[in-house]
Amino acid sequence: MKKQTLLSVRREVNWPSCAEPSPLAALLVAHIPPVCSLLAPCERGASRQEGDQFISLRTLSLLLVLATSGTALAQEPPTIFDPVHGEISPGTAAPSRAELMDVIRSSAPGQLMTSLEYGEMVACNECVPLLEHKLLNSDEPEVREFSAWWLRRQPFAVGAIMNRMRLTLAGDADPVRRARAAEALGELMDAHGLLPLRRAVEGDTDGGADTSPVVRAAAVRALGRLNHPAGNAVIAHAIEDADPSVRRAALSVVLIVNFYRDYDALVSALADDDGDVRRRAAQLVGEFRVESAVPALEALLTADDVPGVREAAAWALGRVGGADAQRALTAAMGTEGESLVRDAIEVGLRMRH
Repeated sequence: MKKQTLLSVRREVNWPSCAEPSPLAALLVAHIPPVCSLLAPCERGASRQEGDQFISLRTLSLLLVLATSGTALAQEPPTIFDPVHGEISPGTAAPSRAELMDVIRSSAPGQLMTSLEYGEMVACNECVPLLEHKLLNSDEPEVREFSAWWLRRQPFAVGAIMNRMRLTLAGDADPVRRARAAEALGELMDAHGLLPLRRAVEGDTDGGADTSPVVRAAAVRALGRLNHPAGNAVIAHAIEDADPSVRRAALSVVLIVNFYRDYDALVSALADDDGDVRRRAAQLVGEFRVESAVPALEALLTADDVPGVREAAAWALGRVGGADAQRALTAAMGTEGESLVRDAIEVGLRMRH
């Protein structure tokens, strides 16, 4: 049989006739009755007449699919963008300006966060001072975080908010408000927050670091959130802060920021007088595979009085690898009495590099 073309004139006289049309042909005829006469005779159960013009069944099937698809697409609602109501996705509705303001004033944290997310594109200048107030006064960390998330999407307001947060961090008498201002500078994710955060941690020629460890720790965490390359040196400085809470905050963001390379500060922290700092520092030098840390790690594994520190040191030695690390692990296996530490030693001995 000669292959059918898109629209062809059949001149052969030996085409077989069919008593019944195929199911697909029947479906086409049911949906598009006017095309029945264009079907090839074998598809519409009729005899072919010489000179008749036919469209192939395959072509008509494609036309039916395109027609139904086009109808379905035409019936879908368009994406709506309204500067008052925001962007409305199918099945959801952004709050109006008035609704968003009511939620900010009175709702529970869960409803507030939901409304702020749905109202991301709502143009609400009146909402800005309400949410800025929450940055400094809400006791719910998630409320402060979501408030900053919404505010940093307001290009004509965020600059003034940043300035007020800088002033609060530098001069407010309440350390809680200063700490929350530092937190907000990180959450607003603007590089202009780097300088005031660095001043809070290190101090500068105009004054010393913030006197409150709560504020310094908040500033360090904000630097981790900001993730600016110039902030890494400030984080390394904070690892040697006089207060252990600031040192712990600094170690907590080392793996969050990009391109942290001040390994000497991490090795120094292995001798810290705070057990949590030693444990975290051991994990970090292992994560970075700092070979110069092996002697200090061996000392922790054999002599530290905190089992969690010895466990972290064993894992780190296995992670760093090398003959000296393997020797230290093997020697410790014969003297260690804590089962969790022995398990960590065994894991370290089995690590492959």
